[in-house]
Amino acid sequence: MNLLLASLARFLAAYPPLLWVRLFGETLTSLSSTMIAPFLVLYLSENVSGSVTVTMLVIGLQPFSEIVLTLFAGGLTDRIRRKTIMLAALLIQGFAMLGMAFADSIAAFAVLYIINGAGRSLFIPASRAHLADAILPAQMASAFALLNTSSSIGAAIGPLIGVILYQYDPAMAFLFTAISLLLYAIAVWWKIPQTPLPDLPAQAGENARSGKRESWQAYRPALAIMTLSLPISLFYAQTETNLQLHLKHTLPDYLHALALLIAVKGVLLILFEFLLVKWTQHLPARLLITGAYGCFMLVSLGYAYIDYLPLLLAMQVLLVIGESVGLTQLLAFVTRISPPSMRGRYFAITGTHWDISRTCGPYLGSLVLLHNGGALLFTLVAVILAIGAWAMHHYLRSKEKALPHAQEG
Repeated sequence: MNLLLASLARFLAAYPPLLWVRLFGETLTSLSSTMIAPFLVLYLSENVSGSVTVTMLVIGLQPFSEIVLTLFAGGLTDRIRRKTIMLAALLIQGFAMLGMAFADSIAAFAVLYIINGAGRSLFIPASRAHLADAILPAQMASAFALLNTSSSIGAAIGPLIGVILYQYDPAMAFLFTAISLLLYAIAVWWKIPQTPLPDLPAQAGENARSGKRESWQAYRPALAIMTLSLPISLFYAQTETNLQLHLKHTLPDYLHALALLIAVKGVLLILFEFLLVKWTQHLPARLLITGAYGCFMLVSLGYAYIDYLPLLLAMQVLLVIGESVGLTQLLAFVTRISPPSMRGRYFAITGTHWDISRTCGPYLGSLVLLHNGGALLFTLVAVILAIGAWAMHHYLRSKEKALPHAQEG
């Protein structure tokens, strides 16, 4: 027992306290938000809008607002202290979620959804840049893995509670999310230290004093990663929205099936994500990231043609491997290629691929789904993932010599 406690103490001491605060907050907010996410399309189409296409357009409003704010205010994450941005973003999201609990029209819900997107677009790059400022480069992949694991703890439980709330009072899930965001903000204010802004390089400092903006060439690596990651986020955009409608027509008792798929994925991530990252950290990022594309491609084909729940549950293993190894390494790679004084903007730009896909993907996917069925939709997504894997492989291979891999000790 003493040996186990000593090992745990060494593990906790290996990372700064801010990571453990983030783990608390991510667990809490993922628990509440995943009560909503799997059933949001059904909730809006059945209780608020009554139309699938209108619902998909509203779903696309939040990521669209994130794109706009990223383009016009992404630099805030590098000009204002990270903790201040994180607190403001959490409070904005909490206000929006509180309003959604009482919204009774599609217009009111749409406005609040946009406000929530604005908060997310501020919090995500600022929190990632804050982590990158405080964590050793060799620990970045495992730190992101721990954060994802904490989110998975909430994600494994949230959908099961969400089924009950959806059948009783779906609005309660929005209220719980608002409370969890407030508690997260209190934890950030109380326990996370304020970090100084990074020193600007000479040229960047001169540009800042003269009011000039950096050349777009400085953002080329971020733009390349953002573009090449679009197939992954397109896949997730379909699994988060149109998959619900597809399963509704292919599986009996689809609500419980959907909740079970998400819960199994969450449990697998909790058990294996950190271990998978540690086991594969010695491999080139190129192989791990492009291998993730292959996993997502196979899962997409499974969603297209499998209508047997046990097989779909087995496919979650591939999804967990791709998400654990590939997405974590992609975040670590962004940390390696981003200058410290532009880290917030790099995370904002590279993360925009999620917003682009979530803006256009649900609506475009719904058109394919309604006219040609879910099988064709997820087959097309699999083809796009195959093309994306080839393109990402060639790009990362060109970068390997310039950016040697930082191993963890």
